Formats: sequence, C-alpha cells, structure tokens
Amino acid sequence: MNTTTRARSVTVAVADPDLDADVRAVVAALALDPGTVGGSPTDVVVTDRADAATWAGGSRVVRVGSDREPDDDDGVVRLPSGTGDLVGALLAPLQTRSGPFIVVTGAVGGCGASTLAAALAVRAAPSLRTLLVEADPHGTGLDLLLGAEGRPGLRIEDVRADLGGPDPEALWGAVPEAQPGLGVLARSRSRPADADPARVPDGAPGAVQAHRAAGGLVVSDLGGLADAGPALAGADLVVVATRADIQGAVAAGRAVSDVPGAVLVVRAGRGDPLHAADIADSAGAAHWYVLPEIGAVRRAAGAGGLGDSLRRGRAGRVRRLAAVADSLLEQVTLGER
Repeated sequence: MNTTTRARSVTVAVADPDLDADVRAVVAALALDPGTVGGSPTDVVVTDRADAATWAGGSRVVRVGSDREPDDDDGVVRLPSGTGDLVGALLAPLQTRSGPFIVVTGAVGGCGASTLAAALAVRAAPSLRTLLVEADPHGTGLDLLLGAEGRPGLRIEDVRADLGGPDPEALWGAVPEAQPGLGVLARSRSRPADADPARVPDGAPGAVQAHRAAGGLVVSDLGGLADAGPALAGADLVVVATRADIQGAVAAGRAVSDVPGAVLVVRAGRGDPLHAADIADSAGAAHWYVLPEIGAVRRAAGAGGLGDSLRRGRAGRVRRLAAVADSLLEQVTLGER
C-alpha cells in the first residue's frame, strides 16, 4: 500500500564549504535529523556530486550548486538564490510503501482469535519485523500467550495517542521482545480493576501507523467487530475466527457481511453440532480454514510457551495451527527483513 510521508532525516554530502554551510542552515531550520555518508540510510540526500545515484541507495537525491557557477541543468538547486526551492524539495512528500497490516477478530467469544493472532506474528517474524498489538480495549493477556508478560517495556497505555503516533524506531526499541524480530504491545494489567478502558488514551492506532510507516508488519488482535470500522482501515487482511455452532455461524455471517473479503477460520472440536464447511457456507465466506481444537495448543498458550511451540513449526504437535498461520500469511506480501 503506497502512502506519503514527510522527510525526517537528511544526509548532506557537499564538497563546497560555502554551499555546505547554506544547506546545513536550511536543514537545521527545518529540524531535520542529519545523517552521514556511509551511515544509516536517510530519507533525502543533498549533494553537489553528480554520482549520487550510485551511492544514495533508496534515498531521494537533491542536487545543489552555487550561484557562482550557473549552468543549464534545471535539476540543480542554485544557492543561496534557490533557498526556497531547497526548502520545497526537503518538505515535498516522500512516496513510501506501508508495511502489511493483518487484523484478527473473533465473531464470538472464546474462539481463539488471540491465539491465532499470536501464531501469525510468530510465524511472520523470521521474514519481517513484526509488531503484535492488543487492540482489544478489554484485552488482558496477549503477552501472556508468548511468555513476555514479565519483560520490561511499553504497554498500550504508555503509547501516546496524539501527535500522529510515536517514532517507529523508538517504539520498536521500547516494546517487549517475545522473540527475535517480534515485539508485543499488550494492555497493562496494573491499572485498577474498576478503571474504565474507554477512558484510557488508546495508543494502539498510533503504534500501528508508526510501525507500518517503517515497513514492518502489524498483527492486530482486535477482539470483537463491534465499532471496529476505524481499526480496520488500511488492513491488507482481515481474519475472522468463530466456533462450529449455531451462535458461531450467525456471528460469522454478520462479520463476513460487514467485512467483505474477510477470511474465516472455524475452530472445530469433537462433538460440535455443525461442520466447518456448513459454517463457511452459511456465512458466505469465499475463503475459509478449519482449525481443529488441539490440546497441545491450549496447554502451550496457557503456559506462555506458544511461541516456542510454533517455532518448531510443522514437526511439533501444534503443526496444524502453524500451517493455518502460514497459509494466511501467504495472502500478504512479507518480503524480507
């Protein structure tokens, strides 16, 4: 998904001392972070060198020159007379590609939506830096599933919901790491029991936006679909989990109707009154998967060992959950970290 953003960092590679001073004065006035040649990639490179395209990587290149040496190259910003043009070039929107966004929601309670969201995040992390977000305002344990509840770091309530969200790298460095490449942003369990979740400033949307802006994958555990419209905006994949019973069938039908294109995952156990195929057919789901009730998954999640079990992949006893997660991930473009 292509989006635009403002440049945050600039590398100045100008040989002429006077020209270098003019450029750095503009960069400082715009409060842009300075970079160095050969350092971490920056959004924009300002240079007087003609070979910038060979070493600037994916950065936007702005070529500058002095008024003392005019020529016919319209692609060069002349300074100091062209200071306004340089400001415009540095403030021009950058075309970026947002990282993928997967939303997992439950059509009914107790259908394993949180477990499925955690499984998607664990299986995606080796390919792309992944942030697992507990967007359910009543959620109390996404980090518990992965054994990360005791690790220091941010919780949802610590993320500011204003100012357009946090800095992506600062956010990533502050969230608890459940495994290499997988950060977990869960709800706090330390607030008073009678606290109203609706009154807590919700930083989940800002965190989602920030992590995606840096090209990372976000898996969001949304809870239910009630009033979920804004939380689904921009989602590349919406996964609806449900049960193989009458209540699950009715709720799945409503969910698929509200979110066309959603993928249905039916949790099925022995003795369920309906077959998964019947649920999918009645809901009108074009794409669906069946996920058998697996005791090993329930035990691993309850003990905080779901991540370790899933990393063993198809050879472990949770291989069916891993296989469903892998199939769902194939529907979004992960690329390589």
